[in-house]
Amino acid sequence: MKHPPPGFLRQKMDPEVLLMVCTAGHVDHGKTSLVKTLTGCSMDRLKEEQERKLTIELGFAPCVLGSGDVCVGIVDVPGHEKFVKNMVAGVSGIDMTILVVAADDGVMPQTVEHFQILELLGVRHGMVALTKIDRVSRERVAEVNGEIREFLAGSFMEKATICPVSSETWEGFPEFYDALVQEVKGLSRRRSLGVFRMPVLNSFTRQGFGSVVTGIPVDGTIEVGQALELVPGGQKGKLRSLQRFLRDATAGGFGQCLALNIPEFGKTPPERGQVICAPGCLRAWQSLHLRLKVVAGIDRPLKNAEHVKFHTGTSEEYGRLYLLEEKMLGEGQTGLANIVLAAPLAVAVHDKFIIRRPAPAVTVAGGEVIGMSPSAVKASRRQAVARLRTYVEFFQDASLAGAERVEREIEYFLCSEGATGASLREIARGTLLADEAVRETVTRLEEAGRVLRLAPDSIIHRSSYDASLAEAAARVQRHVAEGKVLSLALADLRRGLCWPAALWSRVEEDLAKQGLVSRRGDRVVLESAAGGLNDKDQDLVQRIVATFDEHGFKSPRPDELPDLLRAPEERVERLLDYLCAKKELFRLAKNVVLSRRWLRKAEELVVQVVQEKGVLDSADFKYHIDSTRKYALAILDYLDSRNVTVRRGNDRHLAADYRRNLT
Repeated sequence: MKHPPPGFLRQKMDPEVLLMVCTAGHVDHGKTSLVKTLTGCSMDRLKEEQERKLTIELGFAPCVLGSGDVCVGIVDVPGHEKFVKNMVAGVSGIDMTILVVAADDGVMPQTVEHFQILELLGVRHGMVALTKIDRVSRERVAEVNGEIREFLAGSFMEKATICPVSSETWEGFPEFYDALVQEVKGLSRRRSLGVFRMPVLNSFTRQGFGSVVTGIPVDGTIEVGQALELVPGGQKGKLRSLQRFLRDATAGGFGQCLALNIPEFGKTPPERGQVICAPGCLRAWQSLHLRLKVVAGIDRPLKNAEHVKFHTGTSEEYGRLYLLEEKMLGEGQTGLANIVLAAPLAVAVHDKFIIRRPAPAVTVAGGEVIGMSPSAVKASRRQAVARLRTYVEFFQDASLAGAERVEREIEYFLCSEGATGASLREIARGTLLADEAVRETVTRLEEAGRVLRLAPDSIIHRSSYDASLAEAAARVQRHVAEGKVLSLALADLRRGLCWPAALWSRVEEDLAKQGLVSRRGDRVVLESAAGGLNDKDQDLVQRIVATFDEHGFKSPRPDELPDLLRAPEERVERLLDYLCAKKELFRLAKNVVLSRRWLRKAEELVVQVVQEKGVLDSADFKYHIDSTRKYALAILDYLDSRNVTVRRGNDRHLAADYRRNLT
């Protein structure tokens, strides 16, 4: 065939890229030629690449497919083993791959390693271009076709389309092109729900513009004028302008090749491996918790404390890998590990990674980040294993995507980092999700009963709340079983539990619904214990109340009650605290206790005097109650604390809203 199929090279001036597609395969198998034939763009732009006819850096180009209604971004990756790190950088965030295998060579070492990397980084869609068919016989094409099919058996590309094609003669190109269109149209466009994150690929300074940074965002969208931050490093700046696939644009997002003009970054040019993101959303970490899988065909098992090279996005760093479940892992095995890096990297939970041995350089494992620590100290085995179990519980279904995936991410964050509740903003920062996505998802989870809203901006996972409620209930039951008290100060119930007020309020409300406690000011009554009072205690309760009702403003001191009632001191103190917690009695001072009836009488007298005279002289109040100064001051101080009265010098006035604060 001498000419390409009509229309397939037609490009829009400003394409809206919907999906990202990468090439993969061994060096000199025709990846770059295939992309040039498909897009019309020469991907080897560097002088060294053109001289050596060898792809070194990543290449990018938009490609309009079909009748012009679908546009994909093509990433051409280097095939030589020396540039695998660049291949890893190009595959991050890819939706689909075109695995390129030359008919004259067949499956080669970098074919295998590239494919392992694709699987480990989570690529789940692809097709095969069987290139250079013009150089071999039909029998050889059929032979390599079978070799490829055998190689892909059991993988995500087991049933992938294999298209024999020649970039020189165009033979097989219509069939390849049609298959590519069908594959792309069968994929769903990922919705951008996260905050903007773009691993830095390259940076340079352009005269009159300042710093320009290139890369492919792994999530989120960005518009001209928005603030950005460089991590690690912390430099901040604003996006002055941007290009999307070498064309001027006002906005760009994940899965698109962007060039960002950020003048403030010019003083310290960004380097490959740093990440540009929304300010305050991302941190650099040095110790990472990992769930990894060892590749098939590894020459020797992966050992504990092995020195390795860690790749994620465009970042690469040496580190020490600590296996947490086994002393070594063989081919195909999975396990939990902790890696301590030589320097911090900007990494987030769920990020995919590759691990390579430095000498000889070869890919040995890969997987997903499940947690981080800024310290250059390996995590404890127990802590890491516990985190993994929580993680696996939420993400054992690898097929989760879209809204379901976002729901799991929020639930996981609440269980692992927000066990006592978190604000919507904290959830957004912890999950790197956009604020709107968090609000919408939390509402759905709340309606489904999987999260609770403790306050307008305090969210907790149902399982975490149930655990907190059970812990508080167990505390109450322990006190009931001991039988020493019938009420507790809130401070005693809460001791050692640093829960926010919103959580405590909901827990106390539900403890009351269960009949375990009732709230009385700063105390709670242990209702289950009070309900079990024996006849002697019930009789003593009535006698205590009657005593204070009888003596009014001349009531006995609490320490006089045991002798007065001829009852054991411990029983009297226990029941007195219970009655005060129930608000049957009121302890206004250490030695001043009034019954409810007499406290109300005191309130009535205060209100009456102030309404008649406009003010109450504190020194005169003892005459109004026909008692001593000790009782008068205790009553007035109590009413001040309840905001019934307001003190000005020696005078008392009624508070503006005193009626709602009366007993």
